[in-house]
Amino acid sequence: MPYKKYPVSLKQNFGIQGHNMRNKFDLHTCYCSTVLCQRSATNMGVKLFNKLPAQIKQLDNYEDFKREGKTFLLNNSFYMIEEFFAL
Repeated sequence: MPYKKYPVSLKQNFGIQGHNMRNKFDLHTCYCSTVLCQRSATNMGVKLFNKLPAQIKQLDNYEDFKREGKTFLLNNSFYMIEEFFAL
């Protein structure tokens, strides 16, 4: 996974719940009760990562992930973050 480049406490849903679910390759989002926490860089980064297509999220090499992510964002011009979340 490309997020292994930065050693922070990011966990996949499979590691948290232990079940074979549809979103098992997504990163686990923590519950936040405040707007400040909900809009934090870590929380928004996890939400953005989870919205990427599966073929991009499952790339193991960081350089491949960066290249494919950049290509995806250039081919789909999003003008607002809400457009990206509406995918």
